[in-house]
Amino acid sequence: MKVLEAIKLINGFKLRFKGCNIIALSQIFLFEFKDLKDQKSFSQYLKAYSFDNIIKYFISFGLSKKKCLKNPSVIFVNDIYNFSMISNSRILQQEFNSKIIQEIICDKRIYNNNAVFLYKYSRLFKTLFDVFKMSVKLVSFSHKLNNLRQYFGISKLKLWLNIFDSIFIINCIECFFDNNKNVRSVVLNSDVHKISRAFVFYCKERNIKTYVLQHGAPVGHFGYLPVYTDKMFNWGSYSYDWFVKNNTPREKLIITGTPKTDDINSIGLKEIDFSSDSISLLVVLNPIGEDLCRVFLRTIKEFLQISNKKYELVIKLHPSSKSYKNLPAEILDGVNYKLFHLEDLHSLIKVSDILISTPSTAGSEAIAHYKPLLTMHFEEIKYTLAYESYDCNIKFYDAESLLSCLEDEQQLTSKLINYDGFLKDYFYKLDGESSSRIWNFIVNNQ
Repeated sequence: MKVLEAIKLINGFKLRFKGCNIIALSQIFLFEFKDLKDQKSFSQYLKAYSFDNIIKYFISFGLSKKKCLKNPSVIFVNDIYNFSMISNSRILQQEFNSKIIQEIICDKRIYNNNAVFLYKYSRLFKTLFDVFKMSVKLVSFSHKLNNLRQYFGISKLKLWLNIFDSIFIINCIECFFDNNKNVRSVVLNSDVHKISRAFVFYCKERNIKTYVLQHGAPVGHFGYLPVYTDKMFNWGSYSYDWFVKNNTPREKLIITGTPKTDDINSIGLKEIDFSSDSISLLVVLNPIGEDLCRVFLRTIKEFLQISNKKYELVIKLHPSSKSYKNLPAEILDGVNYKLFHLEDLHSLIKVSDILISTPSTAGSEAIAHYKPLLTMHFEEIKYTLAYESYDCNIKFYDAESLLSCLEDEQQLTSKLINYDGFLKDYFYKLDGESSSRIWNFIVNNQ
């Protein structure tokens, strides 16, 4: 079964709980754990058995006593531990009067003084009662779930536990709205991840407007489709066209740019002093599989060994759980480098001369900063990223070709001529006004 067919299967179920398509809330869970037999870490084990929200609920106890804003009119939901997504949301929040907004979070690691935990509104005893009622319904519905379970290789226990977790989340959301009846708009970083999608479903039943900020380049369909919110704020025409091509109604889409680029001032390519010993290379890893990341890092090490120049090496891991933290120390033994994981990517790009990456959407942000972009080609990776279509990156295949790219000044700057066309279609306008455009749309449609 193809991905789009699987997405359609998930979202076509009629099993409802308080107006929510409860199987559709399991979309990310099903795709992430498809055919995963062994959990390699404790956190993966917790997620596989859907215990992560309950654990976060108990962890949040010490921080959940904070009083929330009384009857806010705009809610921002940050349910994913991803600093790029969180930064996007918090940049936009600055456009609003702080007296009318409230941020809802679901992870201690992104806590700040303006945020309130969703778990503050938990209803454990009510959830247990609802779980009992849903269990009876699932028994009569179980034969319809077999096709879904078989395709994703998920046991009945794991699927049922994930559904029970969804009941817990929906009850938290219901309690929040019972205590905050003045909410008119909800702004999310995703409408595919469980908690965000549950907010969208719940709000649709109550005519509360929902908006989603495009959180990344649309590569994997299951992380973006279908769009349930009233409106998605697209980065540019490139992503707008992608969503239209994938059957998203045009009336759900609007091109605004993205808040995370509001701090970028495109001033052109910085002059690189090739005679200097301080050329800075920012090396970005993407979760493309541990084996391919090993090949990539070995190539970087071999390049440094055969080059006559000295480089300042900075390694940036992807913020996801598949960031392969162990690989740099294991493979780059004897190489001097600085390692970053959750730090802001834009800040690292600004102080670097060149970005070298596995196939990664981080390349688009290097282009926005007018930095040369070098990407390693892998036969195993079949998808094409947007900047590749616009011929903005220089491909290398091994240590020798990387050396040739980096030490040929003319070649290194040869793709700059294509940057402006890409940026116009991909990021719309780098004018620092994306947040303002989004704010204006929300306040005028409440």
